[in-house]
Amino acid sequence: EKRISENRDGNGSCHRPEKKRRLKSEQVKLLEKVFEVENKLVPCRKLQIAREIGLNPRQVAIWFQNRRARSKSKVLEKEFDALKSKYDDLKSEYDAVLKENQKLREAV
Repeated sequence: EKRISENRDGNGSCHRPEKKRRLKSEQVKLLEKVFEVENKLVPCRKLQIAREIGLNPRQVAIWFQNRRARSKSKVLEKEFDALKSKYDDLKSEYDAVLKENQKLREAV
């Protein structure tokens, strides 16, 4: 006997879990192109894009949400790298000043 696993959502209704599918490269290209221009979508635009590339609006919304999160992470990573570089430079300068200070004290 085969059993199909079902999940209950918050409303108590049953639904079958959907298999996670990768988007086609053409779909991703179009989504990326739209994201460059507008990183948040109004509902009618979301519906238009979904119809255009054969997805449901919820998938488009989730893709945009995930893409915004990735974008934010990349920005934070770049900012961190810049700050780390500045810190390393300042630390190096500070250590050099301390060393010079120590030499001057020994000379006195």
